[in-house]
Amino acid sequence: MAELLKVTNLSKHFKLTRKDYLKAVDDVSFDIQKGETLGLVGESGCGKSTLGRTLMGIYQPSGGEIVFKDKKITKLKKKERRGLCDHIQMIFQDPYASLNPRMTVTELIAEGWDIRKKYDKKTRTKKVKELLELVGLNEEHAERFPHEFSGGQRQRIGIARALSMDPEFIVCDEPISALDVSIQAQIMNLLIDLQKKLGLTYLFIAHDLSMVRYISDRIMVMYLGSVMEFGDNDLISTNPLHPYTQALFSAAPIVNPKQERSREQIILKDDIPSPIDLPPGCKFSSRCPKATEICMQKRPELKFIKDRYVTCHHVS
Repeated sequence: MAELLKVTNLSKHFKLTRKDYLKAVDDVSFDIQKGETLGLVGESGCGKSTLGRTLMGIYQPSGGEIVFKDKKITKLKKKERRGLCDHIQMIFQDPYASLNPRMTVTELIAEGWDIRKKYDKKTRTKKVKELLELVGLNEEHAERFPHEFSGGQRQRIGIARALSMDPEFIVCDEPISALDVSIQAQIMNLLIDLQKKLGLTYLFIAHDLSMVRYISDRIMVMYLGSVMEFGDNDLISTNPLHPYTQALFSAAPIVNPKQERSREQIILKDDIPSPIDLPPGCKFSSRCPKATEICMQKRPELKFIKDRYVTCHHVS
């Protein structure tokens, strides 16, 4: 597969006071191959959504570089940024908050076209109908308002809106977390079907490990703004090397009740450190059951070990 997106030493820091910064994304590097799904997991507040929004240009990076299709997109001008939206789109977490309640479904889907004056009225109507059918809705839904739909239907409208610009890359920011469990599988399968039909590439952000394992080709694990482990789905899921990844997967529910009862869950000590006042060494050192003196003093680097990338002094 060809490389579609490459991120090098990306950071996003939010200034809180004259001296204090919140390091939401801190020196992150990874790549995404064309046609794959990269699953991004971690606890709430670890920087997953901030990373996704920084890739989209919603947040301006504090440092580092983003290259999309061999073009640097870190510091684009407003006109260039609008052109980039034709290639990169986002599906948001909350289908209730992400759709303007004063706009009809047609207006929501066609907004990007209307700004660019892309289609005449007849073609616009036809394109909206095609997109609604593509995401499993009917053409009679076109002139309704968001409040007339369920959460799952609203998310389908959000997906149709993201697809309207014919993007190659979509950031899926926890697209199923606000939905009922019965609807989540439908949206997941829709995303997979669309990827096959349209050749899409996804960054799939979630905290539900079962969903990430289901949809992802590779998995990246974040903790306090940094990458802890990054590699193929099978490797990370079945044989995690970083102590944080091991703890994360040990807490994920298993369908088989016999396996669920017999497995050992790793209980982490202490609370997550404040992202404003991070420990001097490894960010995970205060909670890690394998931490030693070097972990408290020296920040480990992301290294390629055993067919995946790991940030740990004790993995070799």
